Amino acid sequence: MTDDDDIWTAEELLWTGGTDAFRNRLAPACLMAFPGIGALEGEAILDSLKDAPRWQTVEMAGRHRVETDGIAVLAYTATGLRDGDAPYTALCTSTWVSTPDGWRLAQHQQAPLPDPAAQ
Repeated sequence: MTDDDDIWTAEELLWTGGTDAFRNRLAPACLMAFPGIGALEGEAILDSLKDAPRWQTVEMAGRHRVETDGIAVLAYTATGLRDGDAPYTALCTSTWVSTPDGWRLAQHQQAPLPDPAAQ
């Protein structure tokens, strides 16, 4: 698995995996911003996931990655599916930092996009 595959695989796992997936990949100082929830950091991120349904699948289109000085920034359009829910589409960014233990997520933000089927 290449370094690029690893970071994208980790990004997808954060959508579809459980709390342990986050616990294993979050940087000690991580900040996330979700629509309808707001900004979360540290343990508040993990607490918010305890009862949240996970995504069954996620498609990441238009993948972009830039990297400098041990920091990688990802940008993509995600379409997630949960059982019985309409698809959720958002423009996402994530910032990952390279550590001796692998890539750790330092920032993630989602900006919902309109449902193309509703237009």
